Amino acid sequence: MFNHRLILLATPRQIGVLDWRPGQMHWLGEFAADTAGLAAFRQIVVKHAQLPVLLVADTVDEDYRSEILPHVQGHARAELLARKLKQVFRNARFTGAWRQARETTGRRDDRYLLAALADADWLTPWLSVLHRERVPLYGITPLAMACQQLLSKLRVQAPHTLLAYRLNNSLRLSYYHNGLLRFSRLIGSDTPTQLPGNAADEIAKTQLYLAGQRILPREARLHVLLLDPSGQLDNAQAPLNADPAFSTRLIDIPSLARALRIPDDFLAATPEVAPLAAIAGEAVQLNLAPPELLQRHTEFRWRRGLNLAAGIVAAIGLTLTATYWLHAQELRDQALQIQSEVQRGDARHAAIVRDFPVLATRPDQLGLTLALATQLDRAPLDVNALFMPLGQALSAHPEVVVKALTLQDTADGTADITLEARLSDFDGNYRAAMSRIDRFVARLAATPGVASVERLTSPVDTAPTATLTGKTTGETNPEETRFSLSLQVRT
Repeated sequence: MFNHRLILLATPRQIGVLDWRPGQMHWLGEFAADTAGLAAFRQIVVKHAQLPVLLVADTVDEDYRSEILPHVQGHARAELLARKLKQVFRNARFTGAWRQARETTGRRDDRYLLAALADADWLTPWLSVLHRERVPLYGITPLAMACQQLLSKLRVQAPHTLLAYRLNNSLRLSYYHNGLLRFSRLIGSDTPTQLPGNAADEIAKTQLYLAGQRILPREARLHVLLLDPSGQLDNAQAPLNADPAFSTRLIDIPSLARALRIPDDFLAATPEVAPLAAIAGEAVQLNLAPPELLQRHTEFRWRRGLNLAAGIVAAIGLTLTATYWLHAQELRDQALQIQSEVQRGDARHAAIVRDFPVLATRPDQLGLTLALATQLDRAPLDVNALFMPLGQALSAHPEVVVKALTLQDTADGTADITLEARLSDFDGNYRAAMSRIDRFVARLAATPGVASVERLTSPVDTAPTATLTGKTTGETNPEETRFSLSLQVRT
């Protein structure tokens, strides 16, 4: 869908239109360069105005130059090429530069092919139609570049190739070095070249010209491909093969159709589609269109990119929505399944409860009864054994006066005792009082049967965050020596 485009083959006398998309193409016809032809061409353009257009120019007014320029990039390269094109082709409107390769020695400069249409006034009516209908023109390229893609489809491996292509009663001779265009010329039908013998002579003259211009090495053997759907170049093969400077091969329609993957009958009926089909899906390497003619295609690419991004976002949104909806449906089904299981469980429980015998008491009262029975079944607490260690410690420290005593059974063979006491006499010396309490605590901890001793409170708070308080009157009160301990005693 995104590769659907129109390919135009324009000559000073007519223009042909190919509707192309991957795996499918339609020849929409040829239109003469007159008022009726322009009107018919405009109708075709209006019908396909939304498609990008590539214009392939086939004219004698072509000029090619090979240049070696310094290796620069970005804006500097654009400025360098603009100055060079202005210098070489003067005021030509349709010019372009193609960076073909980079030198492997020296400064490693770039090798460019510069091209121009010296006289392109005949293109103006066709371009005016495209401009008025706001067609996104994405390039103007010479027919020799389309033929380069044709050689690539034919898998030609020869380093020096000359393609002799007879089309529209004209003979085009294009030279390719390692598959890259270096030179091309068109010989019109008003010359004697349309005779087979003269075609061989023109090929020989072209070979001499290329060698004289040092485009073709003198010792190189030129591989000539003869492509002529009408078969008029067949007789040129024998005289060329007789010269050791040439090796010649004919390209027939079936071989060309297989290389381009198009039907034989379609190619035989419209031989003009061969170079157009070859370049249709490829990038434009040599673009002769000035920037102002490509503005619509730039807008078209932005618009298509935004539409594609919006489509991707919409597809992602729909996918996420469908995923969440399916997940919600799954959760709903699980909830319904759990709810039905709960209802079945409640029904079974109700059926079982209906079969229970009538109870004299409530279930909660039965629970209290069981808890009480468990407590009664437990062996009674031996209080004497619990208080024996405490009594021994108190006997050893008669200065400790017990103020309160709390006993709690923990039901695991131990009991917790909370002891609140004070010292019997106090002279105001807190250091001595704390020492007496410490000795009492140490005695308790060492007494057999005492699992642990923890001091809860003491006369002096030794915590780092405690606030220092006291009296300076010299009065003393034994109640100031109160402390409390927590003991865990084994029975």
